[in-house]
Amino acid sequence: MQLREFRGKEFVNREKEIEYLKNRFEKNPEEILWLYGPKSTGKTTLIEYIIENELTSGLKIFDKYWIKYINFRGMMIGNYDSFINSFFEKVEKDDFTNEIKAGFDIGIFKLEAKILEQIKNRDKNMFHELIEKFKKINKTKILVLDEIQTLEDIYYNGEKELLKEFLNFCVRLTKELHLAHVVILSSNTIFIDQIYNDAKLKVTSEFKKIDHLDKETIFEYLEYKGIREKELIWEYLGGCIPLVQRCMRNVEYYDNTQEYLNYVVKLTKNEIIDLIDKNFDDREQEIFKDIIKKVLEFNGYVLPEGTKKEIYEIVDFMTKREIFFYDPLERKVTGNNRLYEKAFEDLLYSR
Repeated sequence: MQLREFRGKEFVNREKEIEYLKNRFEKNPEEILWLYGPKSTGKTTLIEYIIENELTSGLKIFDKYWIKYINFRGMMIGNYDSFINSFFEKVEKDDFTNEIKAGFDIGIFKLEAKILEQIKNRDKNMFHELIEKFKKINKTKILVLDEIQTLEDIYYNGEKELLKEFLNFCVRLTKELHLAHVVILSSNTIFIDQIYNDAKLKVTSEFKKIDHLDKETIFEYLEYKGIREKELIWEYLGGCIPLVQRCMRNVEYYDNTQEYLNYVVKLTKNEIIDLIDKNFDDREQEIFKDIIKKVLEFNGYVLPEGTKKEIYEIVDFMTKREIFFYDPLERKVTGNNRLYEKAFEDLLYSR
């Protein structure tokens, strides 16, 4: 187990993932890389750690890299113009210092005011302009996009195709022109499922799952922290490190560890009950219970070919609300973490 400090918090392990990404960035860009996985596995933390500690020294980028990290999660994007405004910064020609070569920056591309106005007026294609700028950068270029599905409902030229055009731009950068590495992070696996089943994007993309930590790593971590109840914590929280760390912070306020774990299971169970009571009719609730029963009995429920629409809609609904985790490559449904699966047990056998 490797334990580091990152932004004042403990960053546990991820050696294999760090080496995988570093090695990938040393090679020629060939396809889009999608990093996906359950909520709270540390996808964003992983990529931010690599950028800030492996590819840069502090905020000074090593000279061989040019990196842009754009987190769409925190952007208020409702239409094409707000996308442009959040993605680009207008500068006058005299102030334009070829920023595209400047190195590490958080999500802003500078464009001359005249060119930006032409893009907004649809007189110039923004993606063509960006590709021309990328061609001028003589460095290893890395473009990281977090929660890109935010663009899914934005209209462009009268149709919902901004996301499609953006992904085509990413294909051009990687598969076709080999200009830049593109890494896309997302916990919305229903969205990734749609991407994975698109024939063009399937052959131009690679998908890597970032999962919760394994049992051996969690046990090593708990032993290092002086925690004796390793089996009990693993049984209830699995490898979800934020939940494990929260347990260690809060357990002192309870009579014992079991009491704390019972409490968080109850909260999680009530979260699920509230969702299904408000959104599912009796038939849908029965389907939901059948799914979670199979999740528990078979360590995950694999959706067979020809799955009925009503089942898929329930999986879709609960995945988007981060109760389920759906792996689009395996067509497998599990709880988003072990705590949800403990709540499934309580829901089925104690309600």
